[in-house]
Amino acid sequence: MVSQEWLAQAPKVSDALKKGTDVSVATWSGREITGVVCDREEAGLLLDVREPDADSEGYSFLPWSSIEQVKIREVEQRRVKFLPG
Repeated sequence: MVSQEWLAQAPKVSDALKKGTDVSVATWSGREITGVVCDREEAGLLLDVREPDADSEGYSFLPWSSIEQVKIREVEQRRVKFLPG
């Protein structure tokens, strides 16, 4: 059973895929793309791709249907301020 404390501190998808996050995306075709998240929406994920060993420098849009897995190196959670009630 998962503790309530762990659940309260677990990252959210919105934190994991926010702008500026380094990710590595595996597509269903077997390609692996590494980049920085520029934007995400219902249609897919937009990455700023900087791969020095390949010609794929620039931006890549990946529809969600083409993505098998997203690896996120580190999730920086948003800080939430609680206002006194």
